Amino acid sequence: MGYRPPPALVHLLAWNLSRTLRYRRVHAGRLRAAIAASPTGSVIFCLWHQSLFPMVAGHHHQRIAALTSLSGDGTIIATYMAGIGLRPIRGSSSRGGLRAAREMIAAVSEGWHAAITVDGPRGPFKEVKPGPFEIARRSGAPIVPVAVRASREVHFKRSWDRFRLPLLGSRLALVYGSPLSVPPEYPTPAESATRCRALACQLHDLEAEAGRLVGRRDLYPGAATCAWMDRGVGDQDVR
Repeated sequence: MGYRPPPALVHLLAWNLSRTLRYRRVHAGRLRAAIAASPTGSVIFCLWHQSLFPMVAGHHHQRIAALTSLSGDGTIIATYMAGIGLRPIRGSSSRGGLRAAREMIAAVSEGWHAAITVDGPRGPFKEVKPGPFEIARRSGAPIVPVAVRASREVHFKRSWDRFRLPLLGSRLALVYGSPLSVPPEYPTPAESATRCRALACQLHDLEAEAGRLVGRRDLYPGAATCAWMDRGVGDQDVR
């Protein structure tokens, strides 16, 4: 078993690192529009698992409920989130998922924003799962895709998610996507698959934009498969 540092130590190191990061927020008007249109006053942030730390660090002390697994690594992440004023909700698709989904829906209905890693907690890498759409369908809150890249970062290529950790003093671009509204009707399997592909493509596009803004052009090869998708999916119902 590998060494797992104490959650309190991780929080201390992460907090001091996050204070040196310089964020540029792009397309923030999309987020404001989504919040204004939401019946709960909240949105569901969707992101890739590898971008979890810089995204969370860029939203500290905001009313955000974030899903973390029940694993030891999840405990470390949950401790950090709680320490910066976020609300960790414990559970995953493999353990505690139903309870966590109910808690997340309740939090969104109470006005908390949700943050969900769409390919977490264990992958497959950059493959969108349908869970966020079910939370959006039940709560009425819109989905807001978000991507973030740092000018300098460590890339953990041996982890399943290729986790990215910004280095001290890095410049970061945090890019908000076009909001996606999910109708209340239960989707067919084909509709669910189409929604997942559309969200994946928007996340790839946003990540490419964030990378260009900080001088990085290393893209996930799978992003090229989105060329056939309709770029006009945003700002409307995903059906």
